[in-house]
Amino acid sequence: MSIEQNGLQQIDEEKLREWLVSRAAKYAKLDDAEIDADTPLSQYGLDSVSAVALAVDLEDEFGIVLGVDTLWKYPTVNLVVEMLLSTPQRSQRD
Repeated sequence: MSIEQNGLQQIDEEKLREWLVSRAAKYAKLDDAEIDADTPLSQYGLDSVSAVALAVDLEDEFGIVLGVDTLWKYPTVNLVVEMLLSTPQRSQRD
């Protein structure tokens, strides 16, 4: 599966997952290999400040705009990827 970003490149599911894992690891000050895509990001110490920073990174990198609480509604990398790939519009203001 992939998602179209405002007519730009298509984003591969695995590329998006790897990117999110990498960003989560950066904010948690861990190696990418230490992040399990099915573990809630809060268990790695990511807080609301980190969630906002991650949402800003998603917008900067892929043009995806997330609502402030989206990462709390979808607390794991895999849930975020699943939500993004199943949503036809690219802006999420949940």
